[in-house]
Amino acid sequence: MRKQDKDRNGKPEALLWLDFETTGTDRNDSLPLEVGMECTDVLGEHSYGSLHRIIRPYDLDLLDMSPIAFSMHTDNGLLFELLNGSDRNDCVEAVANAVEEYLDSLSQRFTLVPAGTNVDFDIDFLKRLDMAPDRWLSYRKFDLTTLRRYLRFIDCPEDPYEGHRGPHRVRDCIRRDINDYKWYRKLLKGAW
Repeated sequence: MRKQDKDRNGKPEALLWLDFETTGTDRNDSLPLEVGMECTDVLGEHSYGSLHRIIRPYDLDLLDMSPIAFSMHTDNGLLFELLNGSDRNDCVEAVANAVEEYLDSLSQRFTLVPAGTNVDFDIDFLKRLDMAPDRWLSYRKFDLTTLRRYLRFIDCPEDPYEGHRGPHRVRDCIRRDINDYKWYRKLLKGAW
């Protein structure tokens, strides 16, 4: 392990890939519908486990969803899965407990650096689950949006947003982000 991959407590850093699917893009008014996390080493090559849960909001009004989110989550099956989910196992409290256990377990071994696309958006939804993310997550963040925008600015021959279509479920988005991250590493390594 490289020296820079450890924090002051001697714990190695790990990337916590994080994604939420929601009823819209407004952080204050949208509701979380699905959460996914995967913990990897800092190179994104070794997985230390993952978590995936749907979240049944108590007051989900389909008419309050943004039209884009409604269409997307109808097409990808998330709304159907939510309607058939368990009031007990998929409620906000049950999901928050599962997330807390997952993060407690990982943070004993690693300094968790939140990673993904628009990381602050997803961290805000952890807070919406009545959680204090600072308890588990490093203040450092690894947001792929910055890399993607940078590659567009320098006229990268390949479109960094290519392949961002698909079912738009948390597992797919996290897998895409990890794969993109590994590709960006190779691209940047070749530039040195």
